[in-house]
Amino acid sequence: MNTPPHNSSLSPISATASPAMLSSSTATGFTAPTWWLLLLFLTALVAQGQRILTVRSSTGEMPFHSANDRSRWCSVAALGGYGQFEIDPFLQIRDPKTKRRTWNTIDMVRHRGRDGRQHYYSSKPPLLSAMHAGVYAIVRAVTGLSLVSQPFTTARIILFLVNWLPLAGFWWLWGKYWQQQSKSLWAFTVIMLLMLWGTFVSTFANTLNNHLPGAIAAGMSLWALLKIIYDGQPARRWFILAAASAAMCAVCELPALSWVAAVCLLLIQVDFKKAVMGVLVGMLPITLAFMIVNYLAHGDLRPPYAHRAVGPLVTTLDLPASTDDPTASALSTLQLAQGPIVAAVRDKDYQLSDAAKIQVTRTPGVHELWDDATQYRFALVIEGQSIKVHQWDDWYDYPNSYWYPDSKKGVDKGEPSRAVYLFHTTFGHHGLFSLTPMWLLLPLGAWSIWQLSTGAFIRRLFDLRVQVMLAIVATSLVCFVFYMLRPLEDRNYGGVSCGFRWMHWFAPLWCWLVGHALGHIRHNGWRAIVWLALGLSIFSACVPWQNPWTSPWLMP
Repeated sequence: MNTPPHNSSLSPISATASPAMLSSSTATGFTAPTWWLLLLFLTALVAQGQRILTVRSSTGEMPFHSANDRSRWCSVAALGGYGQFEIDPFLQIRDPKTKRRTWNTIDMVRHRGRDGRQHYYSSKPPLLSAMHAGVYAIVRAVTGLSLVSQPFTTARIILFLVNWLPLAGFWWLWGKYWQQQSKSLWAFTVIMLLMLWGTFVSTFANTLNNHLPGAIAAGMSLWALLKIIYDGQPARRWFILAAASAAMCAVCELPALSWVAAVCLLLIQVDFKKAVMGVLVGMLPITLAFMIVNYLAHGDLRPPYAHRAVGPLVTTLDLPASTDDPTASALSTLQLAQGPIVAAVRDKDYQLSDAAKIQVTRTPGVHELWDDATQYRFALVIEGQSIKVHQWDDWYDYPNSYWYPDSKKGVDKGEPSRAVYLFHTTFGHHGLFSLTPMWLLLPLGAWSIWQLSTGAFIRRLFDLRVQVMLAIVATSLVCFVFYMLRPLEDRNYGGVSCGFRWMHWFAPLWCWLVGHALGHIRHNGWRAIVWLALGLSIFSACVPWQNPWTSPWLMP
């Protein structure tokens, strides 16, 4: 049992109880055997290591699983090997035997680079890829290995360094936490099996992705918050760790900005000065790095997937009288007005050649003015009797783009019905509860944390343990509603993936709630049901063992 020093002063934590009371209220009188923790930990770690050592695509040529995976590896290879964000050269690499383009990906964007030419880039926010590229650069400098010429060995080393090692440290810290906090060996075993095997966090260990580091960052921010709550005089380093981890979580999962706000509010309540230090030292550098790297990659502060529409207005001109034909198509009308359009754009100091042409785009009502000589693109929109000329900002529109409505396949087409989408993301083929039924214990976990506090309703709200629980619940609901309200093209369950992957980063936070729920389950009948739910959760997480970028087992 961890108790604060006897001379610890009363902190804002203790709005409802002293630090000693908070610590003693969580004492269980039970400590799980260390040998059992080690056995569970090492078994899972060895299994994940084996997955990385045998990682291979379904076609066998490369250690890359999917378009999402290849998109990140292209960025890592370009940055770590050549110091550039452009991935054009890798898209044309073919396997000498099968002739397949083994680096090609649909998860890319295209826009005008600093050299004035159109280039392809990964559609993923670049900071995480830049961090992975730094690891690759070190591996390359030390071993001489190259992702291009020795892809299997090099990729597996990188995956061990960026996935396996952080996962090991994360599991060990939480394992020690639950060793002290679990009320019984049964509860300890169940929560450890859930964390090690029963969530989709570990499923993504053998692929480059944002979900594994996002979940680890979320879990580390919660772990640091709990250190602060149960420490009578919390050290500054825990504030820095909590803030930095929350910021890193948002880097990996942008909707996690809601969790960042919650963490900041919790830290401020404990100690305002230390919270400010945490934000300045832990959060601000990561935020600045995200923006700076994004600007270096794309010349813009917005991430690539924010560029899917028309850009800022360049100029407006009236439709020439000769084009006033109500039966003419928009394309033919714009083509007849091409001369005035080009002249108007030139007047805005854009150098266009006489070879500029007008063509259709993937977006209804929007046409493109494209100049192959200068590589400029402009978006043209007819509004009433005017032609609006905008800067081009749909980076997903390029030759042979997968993201044209007629090119998309399967779930990428989007689910037209929001009601159907809601069902399948909860209890259907991508369901949070159908694939991981252990999450059905979340309400019991929230209630058990509420019961840790005493007194009137308002008084309980000032208990930091309750506030952490409420922050997790509120953030979960905010993010889930955000995804439910997305437009048709974004209602795609996260594409081809083993689950509703956009919510996977919540797993460590939800495990904390489930861990508290387990302490209230004592009847053997209910425990049998929990074992069944755990077994189904593990089954769902392990079915896509070779490749997480496959559809869930419940999907027809």
